[in-house]
Amino acid sequence: MSEENLYETEDHTWKIHMQMLTKRKKNMEISLTIDKTLHEYYIVERNMNVPSWKRTEPQWWIDYLDSLGLNSRNS
Repeated sequence: MSEENLYETEDHTWKIHMQMLTKRKKNMEISLTIDKTLHEYYIVERNMNVPSWKRTEPQWWIDYLDSLGLNSRNS
């Protein structure tokens, strides 16, 4: 059996699974980096609570800016 035929019959689903796992791992690393950076900026440097930036409804951002007195629609 030639080497070409060997690779043609190989099941490639493991490659798809490995790609998915690699992407998940990278996304987790990015999320942890963001969380760490936000914690350092807000809590360590500013002595403020970290905003709930992961929330999906846009009203939280408006309310957050209002609480800081930074909402431009009030200006």
